[in-house]
Amino acid sequence: MVNPADILQIARQLRQSGMQAIELRDAETRLRIVARNGGLDAATGTAASASDGEAAAMDAIVRANALGVVRLRHPSQAGAGLMAGARLQAGESAIFLESRGVIKAVDAPIGGEVTQLFVADGDRADYGMPLFAMRTQP
Repeated sequence: MVNPADILQIARQLRQSGMQAIELRDAETRLRIVARNGGLDAATGTAASASDGEAAAMDAIVRANALGVVRLRHPSQAGAGLMAGARLQAGESAIFLESRGVIKAVDAPIGGEVTQLFVADGDRADYGMPLFAMRTQP
């Protein structure tokens, strides 16, 4: 049996690791803890001074919200899939994770441009694993 102090410690470690969820099981107990950050790591935001009418840019690291095999495009779609330089709307499906025939979308948490991909098509993703970076102009 897991006591409440242990649960709080596990939750702290989950947040510090950048992962989104953890699940622990034994013969009698199943404990699942999910971070409420929505897969967005906004701590990398840049607060450049906005001079001459320029707006400061905000960066985001988008992380896996499930386990699975990375698909840069939905299997039913044609094309190359997500790549650096792509423009996404907030909430738009960006990457897909496939596990046991089930496909789960990872949505863009903000509207903006994909600045970097950390995974390739066919890579295995774990909870909280960084998938791609985005930048937006507020």
